[in-house]
Amino acid sequence: MTLQTTTAGFGKLLEPGLRKIFFETYPEKSEQFNKIYNVKASKKHMEHDLSLGGFTPWEEKTETGSVSYEDPAPGWEMHYKHKSFAKGFKVSREMHDDELYGIINKKPKNLARAGRTKVENDAAGILNNGFDGVANAIYDGKALFANDHVLKGGGAGGNLVTGALNDANLKIAIQCMHEQVDEVGNKIQFQPRKLIVPRKLEFVAREIVGSEKKSGTDFNDINTIKGALEVVVYDYLTSDTAWFIQDPDVSELNFFWRVKPEFKQEEDFDTLEAKYRGYMRYSYGVSDWRGIVGSTGVVGP
Repeated sequence: MTLQTTTAGFGKLLEPGLRKIFFETYPEKSEQFNKIYNVKASKKHMEHDLSLGGFTPWEEKTETGSVSYEDPAPGWEMHYKHKSFAKGFKVSREMHDDELYGIINKKPKNLARAGRTKVENDAAGILNNGFDGVANAIYDGKALFANDHVLKGGGAGGNLVTGALNDANLKIAIQCMHEQVDEVGNKIQFQPRKLIVPRKLEFVAREIVGSEKKSGTDFNDINTIKGALEVVVYDYLTSDTAWFIQDPDVSELNFFWRVKPEFKQEEDFDTLEAKYRGYMRYSYGVSDWRGIVGSTGVVGP
């Protein structure tokens, strides 16, 4: 009997090691988008969100009078349609046989980092494009950061401030958030707790909210916002001057994982090439402009 030696299946032999490299590399840098997004799992092809506009103030009821009933003001309907993303690489039989593992091992590392970067860039895009109401309007037809968000009960609301990040402008932004109302004009008790900045504003931000004395002056005034805000440095912001404050308990920046990153392999019978690919599926967006205030960092929008 003649013994047959097969060379097929080398891809499967490599898979456990490459899979391990992929999943170890993907989270090697702490996620940043999850510090400002509500991250949820989804089991549907699309997620829907419907906001309710709220009720007008209660009315006086006389001793024998009837209760006044009211339907909440109509809100907005938002849709989150998941999109799929994939990327792969190939390993030839010759590369495997010649033990070029230094090159092979770099491939899943680079693949994982590219997938991670895609997620972060997409999520950051909501803030990066948040001042452009022409190409990146949200559900109400306005830019995410605007001072003319139409209220269903009449009037308008806003979450846009201007100017560089400094003590005075930060307080204006905090006041802007405190003045935000629901769709019928009721005050909402927002409490900004995060200051989101690009890397180049990190030390400016930490000085403003961390100094014992008021930042940017020669006076001996106390810093009234010391420790009031957590500084969140978001490396994927594309502007070096834009900054944002957020109430994470109310903010409606949402990210839905339909399929978290996965790593798969197959081998071509004729070419003996082993194919590896990553795949993920998700959606993201904003369901309410309230709970976040932004500035481009310059005077004017």
